[in-house]
Amino acid sequence: MKVPLALAACGDLREKFQRDDEIDRMDLDEFARIIKDKPQSCTAEEDTLVNKASVKLGMLEWENFEELESRDHLVKMGKMFFDGSSSVVVRATTTVDVSVEECAAWDMAAMSRKRVKDADTEERSLTRSIDDHSSVLRVTYDFKIPGFKPREFISTQVWRRQGDDLTVVYEPTGSREFPPSHSLVRGTTAAHTVYERRQPVGGLPQTRVTWTNQTDLGGLIPKSVVNSGAVRQLMYLSTMRKFFDKSLDIDGVTRARNVEMITGHSNETTEEEERILAEEEKHFADFKEMKAKVVKMKSPLARAEVAFQSGDKHAWGWATATVRATPEEVLAFNWDTMMRSARREDDLEKSVDEERNGHNQLVYVKKRTPKIIADRDFLGRVVWKKKGEGFVFATNPEESSARPRLDGVVRGIYPSAMRINRKNDKETTLEYFIHPDAGGRLPSWLANSWIGSSLSFVTEIQEYFQALRRLEEWDEEDGRCVGEAMCMQTLSEKYPENGESKQRARMRALFKQYKGLEEIAEKYEFFQPMMTRVVENKLWTSGDVKSKLCSVSSKEGETIGRGLAMALATNLTAEAGVDEWIGRCVRERSEASMSR
Repeated sequence: MKVPLALAACGDLREKFQRDDEIDRMDLDEFARIIKDKPQSCTAEEDTLVNKASVKLGMLEWENFEELESRDHLVKMGKMFFDGSSSVVVRATTTVDVSVEECAAWDMAAMSRKRVKDADTEERSLTRSIDDHSSVLRVTYDFKIPGFKPREFISTQVWRRQGDDLTVVYEPTGSREFPPSHSLVRGTTAAHTVYERRQPVGGLPQTRVTWTNQTDLGGLIPKSVVNSGAVRQLMYLSTMRKFFDKSLDIDGVTRARNVEMITGHSNETTEEEERILAEEEKHFADFKEMKAKVVKMKSPLARAEVAFQSGDKHAWGWATATVRATPEEVLAFNWDTMMRSARREDDLEKSVDEERNGHNQLVYVKKRTPKIIADRDFLGRVVWKKKGEGFVFATNPEESSARPRLDGVVRGIYPSAMRINRKNDKETTLEYFIHPDAGGRLPSWLANSWIGSSLSFVTEIQEYFQALRRLEEWDEEDGRCVGEAMCMQTLSEKYPENGESKQRARMRALFKQYKGLEEIAEKYEFFQPMMTRVVENKLWTSGDVKSKLCSVSSKEGETIGRGLAMALATNLTAEAGVDEWIGRCVRERSEASMSR
């Protein structure tokens, strides 16, 4: 029974010194260089294989696909069945923030250490590398379902350049190295991926990727089962998008440009613009006269209230928060309607239909609603103006002949206003007012139940700018804000990876999103595992850790984190519990401040 513990030393040694990410990056860069610079010549057989996949899958029209609800709102997904076929054809498309060559290299890097490590239900093996542009890949999937045999797939993968674009295909093939086995069911999979070069954004290359796949699992499997796994299968493209995602960098370029425009912008406004600003500003005064009740927000760092006016069926909402950014940066964030960070899962369409000047634009938004309710769209005139040390930002409903009302879509209105006031040299106070009407025959109580989530927009702004702050900028207030973020629910919790807990999914997302946390994790490998255990907040027993701060391992970090909940539970005050936790887990008091 003790033998596995002794043998675990080998795994611990590898974990301590592993450089998987660095090696994967080197391999990816090398393969991308080959694709870009080394001339390739496909054989007649390979050309036939690529052409076959292009005709069968690449030429299918999008209108023939039934759109699927995507877990990633930046990835469009769809499915269809060929006549008489039990295997579904799935397609996904998105834009990736790297070059065509890097995208294709990632696609072909089936044996990267990360992808092999993350594939808990599969086994990958590269049976034969034919040349620089083709190889044979074997993958087995164990679905861990009683009575359901593992599936085996053997495919030839080939890439071919077509002008500035690339095509990568996977086609079923046989292999002498792996004859049929009674313990496995041989399935087939065919895939066709097109990488199209697009115009750079913010100096960063852009690639439009369209991935089409048809997989036959073999055996007698109901079509409903095949259909239910379509979205999960299509998340392959979402994984690629997120691996290369540079949304923060792209949004940062636009935000910096907007800040420069706002700083030098004239404060002159027309009578119509003044009327919009005055009308929305008046709502703040009106709200103060109403009897309001406090709404619980997902973050304790924001405060919100809801009120009802006599004779009005729709709620009035107000929220406030402090953002660690300048007023110009906050206004630039709001003004960039098309920024990636402002996109939501339920956004079907968003566009700036008209931009009269640097402080006046007409914005259209179309929203997806639950299936039993018709989709909604909104059209509003957005105006801002400098006021004192800050700005006022308002949205007023408007109609336009260029945006007629759509059949099956209900036009709603969403009047809102925001006061953006400087608090000090690095903080801004927001006051946000809304009075939405979803339109149609939607019960007012149902529409009003969503107002809390709408008011959380101030929290989203707060979190966005907090995530941009680097470790060298942090102070005590940053620690408080990041701590609260660790305790809030996030979108990533809806889609945990590899069976991880909600808290672990949340922490994984935060350490990737928050620059300060990312910097800590790079310096101290134990920090993320430690804080993940802290946030899981379970009454575990834990051993003492006597290592110095510079040498604490990931496993020791988990041990430290497990001990906090018990320390808090066995002390009268939180401060006493934290002091006991620190004293037990570090050797020198001089190191305690970092652990704290």
